[in-house]
Amino acid sequence: MTATRIKFAIDDGSTNVKISWIQNGRLKTVISPNSFRKDWKSAALLSGQAVYNYTIGTTKYTYDATSDKALSTTHIEYQYDDLNLLAVHHALLQTGLPPQDVEVVVTLPITQYYNPDDCQRNEERIEAKRRNLLRDISLNKGELFRIVDVQVMPESLPAALSHLINSSVSEFTRTLVIDCGGTTLDMGVIVGEFDDVSAIYGNNEIGVAMVTDATRKQLAAADSDASYLVANELIKRRDDMAFVKSVINDESRIPQILERINTKIQELGDQVAYEAKKFVKNPNRVYLVGGGAHLVEDAIRRAYATLGDRVVTLDNPQSALAREICLYHSASDAVPLPEEAVADA
Repeated sequence: MTATRIKFAIDDGSTNVKISWIQNGRLKTVISPNSFRKDWKSAALLSGQAVYNYTIGTTKYTYDATSDKALSTTHIEYQYDDLNLLAVHHALLQTGLPPQDVEVVVTLPITQYYNPDDCQRNEERIEAKRRNLLRDISLNKGELFRIVDVQVMPESLPAALSHLINSSVSEFTRTLVIDCGGTTLDMGVIVGEFDDVSAIYGNNEIGVAMVTDATRKQLAAADSDASYLVANELIKRRDDMAFVKSVINDESRIPQILERINTKIQELGDQVAYEAKKFVKNPNRVYLVGGGAHLVEDAIRRAYATLGDRVVTLDNPQSALAREICLYHSASDAVPLPEEAVADA
């Protein structure tokens, strides 16, 4: 009897890959940061430390969390290139499961998945995404998972599925879902409990990368050149002075760097709020998802002040989409137990 293949739900964003699956009846989730550069690294000095040296075609890549030579993934072409293939396979290795044949459900930004002018699926881009993840890739001195089937879903909207079903909304309720990711701002209007998607909107120039890029420039000016991953971690942990000092060499510039980060966060929130109000002036409720959800939450609450607690930032908003896709695709006769934990790779 052939064993059932594991199906992974993968929100393969530009900054992090969020991957969820069902194991022993439990929902599991891993967040795997993207930080790859060209060429290989040498073996780790300490035993037990994994080195991830990959080859795609004739090009060599390695995972390098701190290198300032890390390749940019904050562009829409990432969805169809080598770095996306690297990111998905690297995330699969972080699950702790043995490499095997697997099926994956991945995502595309909403304006890549749908044609913005008529809300219809863009089959050409969906197929391009599928083909990209079915390409050959190898791991030096190691084994990779073999992706045997790829399904593609739109980003952001499915993240709200469980919440809508459990919120007793009417068939006339209009829910605005705002997904602020690393590269893109995606928004959509859901009618009822997912009876219809009435409108979509996306902007490929608004995302957390606005804050990340400014932070990297400030770090470089403080003799502290850093990868995108380190810059994003500094944004996240900007109130942790011990961490701040550990990544900034010129400590005299710390106040200036933190002020710049906070200014860019405010600018990001203001831009997202402006785009949201322009897209939907008066929704009945708003859900915030994506890695930038907490950064823009205050601005969105001010923009939709009359909604009060109907403006909701989903739990663990960065990985919400992967979890919901996983639950949606899990067999109805094998409802998973509560999630064990959200792990950061």
